[in-house]
Amino acid sequence: MDVLLLPRLAFKVVIILLQVLFLLYGLYAAYDIRLYPIKDFGYIIHEFDPWFNYRATEYLAEHGLYRFLHWFDYETWYPLGRPIGTTIYPGMQVTAVAIWEAMKKIGEFKVESPSFLLALRPLISYLKSTGWRWLPAIKQSYEFTPMSVNDICCMIPPWFGSYASLFTGLLAYEISRSVNAGVATTLIMAVIPAHLMRSVGGEFDNEAVAVTAICSTFWLWVLSVRTPKHWPVSFLAGLSYFYMVAAWGGYIFVINMIGLHAALLVGLGRFNSGVYKAYSIFYIVGTAGALQVPVVGMQPLRSVEQLGPLLVFLGFQVLAFCDWQRRRSSMGAFEFAIFRIKVMALLVGATVLVCAALYPTGYFGPISSRIRGLFVKHTKTGNPLVDSVAEHQPASPSMYASYLNLPLDYVLLGGLVSLWKRNNGFWLLCLYGFIAQHFSGKMSRLVLICGPVVSVACGIWVGFLVDQLVEPFLLLLGKKGYTAESEAPKTEKTEKTEKTEKSEKSDKNEKKGAKAKKAAKKSTTAVDIDWTLEEYEEDRRPGGANQILRLLQGYVYKAIPEENIATYREIRTMMDNNYTLILSRAAASVVLLLYVIYGSSLSVKVPTFLSHCDQVARSLSNPQVVFMSRDKRGNSFIVDDYLKGYQWIDENTPKDARVMAWWDYGYQITGIAKRTSIADGNTWNHEHIATLGRTLTSSEKKAHNAIRHLADYVLVWAGGGGDDLAKSPHLARIGNSVFPDHCGDDDPKCNKFSFYSDYSPTPMMARSLLYKLCQHRVSPGVRVNENLFKEVHTTKHGLMRIYQVMNVSEESREWVKSNRVCDAPGSWYCVGQYPPALDKLISKRKNFAQIEDFNKKGEQSAYTKLIEKELHGSEL
Repeated sequence: MDVLLLPRLAFKVVIILLQVLFLLYGLYAAYDIRLYPIKDFGYIIHEFDPWFNYRATEYLAEHGLYRFLHWFDYETWYPLGRPIGTTIYPGMQVTAVAIWEAMKKIGEFKVESPSFLLALRPLISYLKSTGWRWLPAIKQSYEFTPMSVNDICCMIPPWFGSYASLFTGLLAYEISRSVNAGVATTLIMAVIPAHLMRSVGGEFDNEAVAVTAICSTFWLWVLSVRTPKHWPVSFLAGLSYFYMVAAWGGYIFVINMIGLHAALLVGLGRFNSGVYKAYSIFYIVGTAGALQVPVVGMQPLRSVEQLGPLLVFLGFQVLAFCDWQRRRSSMGAFEFAIFRIKVMALLVGATVLVCAALYPTGYFGPISSRIRGLFVKHTKTGNPLVDSVAEHQPASPSMYASYLNLPLDYVLLGGLVSLWKRNNGFWLLCLYGFIAQHFSGKMSRLVLICGPVVSVACGIWVGFLVDQLVEPFLLLLGKKGYTAESEAPKTEKTEKTEKTEKSEKSDKNEKKGAKAKKAAKKSTTAVDIDWTLEEYEEDRRPGGANQILRLLQGYVYKAIPEENIATYREIRTMMDNNYTLILSRAAASVVLLLYVIYGSSLSVKVPTFLSHCDQVARSLSNPQVVFMSRDKRGNSFIVDDYLKGYQWIDENTPKDARVMAWWDYGYQITGIAKRTSIADGNTWNHEHIATLGRTLTSSEKKAHNAIRHLADYVLVWAGGGGDDLAKSPHLARIGNSVFPDHCGDDDPKCNKFSFYSDYSPTPMMARSLLYKLCQHRVSPGVRVNENLFKEVHTTKHGLMRIYQVMNVSEESREWVKSNRVCDAPGSWYCVGQYPPALDKLISKRKNFAQIEDFNKKGEQSAYTKLIEKELHGSEL
């Protein structure tokens, strides 16, 4: 019996126990660091979009899925309305309601903490006293009570933050096959600010759920192509992708990543029946699911940005057909290569003909301005509405430093470590890193997709170091070390290879006898090709990229002197089998570990990184409708102007009141104030938003002539900072893109509507309704005509001002209610219309044609032409 067996098992148990504890700690840290908003402000939904998501969730919980998918909301985008069911990614709402229903069925219960958990209290207290963060407070008992829909919506980001960390750790393990790398990745992903930015408590936004779906889909996909036998996992990958589609419009990134990865595997000669089945099942299941999401519809088969994965799917079918023909006809390598080239050329030709036939019909949808913005060199898309959103601007180096921080420094090292294995997962890591870096560089919002890949790469490096530190102790306890015999020479054939060769009687030269066979085997390259199969390979694939790469590998090995290879094997054998050297390695591991903890720069960098993550989490905890501020004495206090302002509207205005404000606040008007808004963050109708922008930036009387037919109240954010005056040049510019008479085609950027260098307004701004509403009785001489707009409420700190519209047209209100246009008799899809009193205004609009709208006829706005000219000028 091995005398070291028990000590070795005991050591492994300790290692496994530590791994489990650190994994659990990482999952809890991911949860706890996202709870600051809940602890400081309670269960309050954050910002703008989450209020719409919450309102939609409430509707789904109350009315059910069928009515939710057939919901035409007349409280938004007045007077047009918006079909919610066909314009929303419903995955997050369905998830929240499913949790709500499950909690109701479970009911209330109480669980006493087991004694072994209570015994950990002193240890946790000690760890907290030494600076450890995000540790749980172990209670005597825990009570479970079903939560409200609001509270569940607030808690989904922290819950899914833990799930995303776990799936990212599994992805790192699949790439590295190191448990320590998986645990390290989970710990990093739990707190990295790039993941925090859309997933703190109350941030009920699509990305909070979608990042989890991204990580789970990539993990399952990589697992499905680990070996040719793992392809059944692709069914789960397809389901995960379906959930991703239902959760966020960023699913386009996922499907293109996986399609590109599958194509790369072909280019690397790794195509086989396993990869073919994996991608085919993934694409069929995922696309079939995507087609069921109303907002997506037929886009996977029509959208230009999703045609790549479709072409890869078609290409895979052709490659599988070629393989079938190769086996059926016993083709030789050269004959098979020529046959495959011919068939692929036929596919390309057929694809070009089909695209050429469909292109004039408008079958292919245009590339959206947001997607287009990811590929242009400048910061403008030609759409002033998109260009006005800060998160659509490029990420700066300081943003990378803040949101990726310390882990970013070790990404390259993690990549180099992964390069040693070069399994299929490694190539996904490479693609992910390149694409995430490129896209985030174009749109700062997409820094969040860098979080998982940076965590994985850094986690792999940390896991590699830990593995090296632990290895000598395992060797001392009897683990079998490296021997020269364990690595077969490169010209030697394994039993698996021999079986594969016997199963492939494909070379026609075999018919010419043993002499011809030997001649073919020698090859004119004078290099022995190693046909030893890797785990991701199924059989020999001569006549393609696989053979070319093996040939290049043969040249590399041939260029290395044999004595160097022998020396390497000798040294490595000695390092793993010489007892003295193993003891030295173990001692070095202890010294190195102590140095890293107490003496190296990491002893400062790691705590600094954790403090930075904690600070970012706290800075993101302000729900925006309420936020923390400090007085002159440094005392903290809560500013709740926005929340109180919306609540005032809810309590003091008629239930059918219509509130006009810039589109930013539409979701909060319907979600908190529970009143009808004119526009919101969905931004589906550029012309409608431009009408709103033109109205607010027009002169007081001119604005009133339009507003009295649309709204009962006007709401503005004031008080400086990012208030409506700071945004107002964007409003004017967007208005001018549809109403060219607003600023004029000679001023497409509306520079005449702005501030001078001394912060005084230009004449056009000073005359505007928006300026007067914000500065009423604040700036000297600025007054609103109270016969047109009457001030009814200003919040405590002056951050929100509400005005009642005087002389509202009841005739227009009633006309809008009774003149909705349905797509069919009795249909739920009935679009509202502008009242006739606004015909003169609406007739001045020019439909906005973006640069990318190649299927849309119409004249481009002066702004779009200017941006297009700047783009072409930069390319010269």
